[in-house]
Amino acid sequence: MPRHLPSILAVPLLSGLILTGCGAGDTIDPNKTELAVRYDIEEATGEKVKSVTCPSDVPVSIGTRFVCQVEAVSGDEAVAELEITTEKGDLRMYSLTAP
Repeated sequence: MPRHLPSILAVPLLSGLILTGCGAGDTIDPNKTELAVRYDIEEATGEKVKSVTCPSDVPVSIGTRFVCQVEAVSGDEAVAELEITTEKGDLRMYSLTAP
């Protein structure tokens, strides 16, 4: 396993993080979501994130869950599971796990 994996996968630090304002009308805005996920992971773990890729067709519906692919600068990869918590498209990060 890559050396930096434990820091990017600091699930206890990330569990329950709220990402606000990621809705864009009827669907989640993938660009806003990717920026929010990147920022929150970097803040919580200190690990620099190279890229985050989220789906572009997630409807804003409370309780809907989806995943984003995360890659750290170190090359480590993870999957962030998010849930829509409000009609405005606010999100909660449930987990960050190895793929």
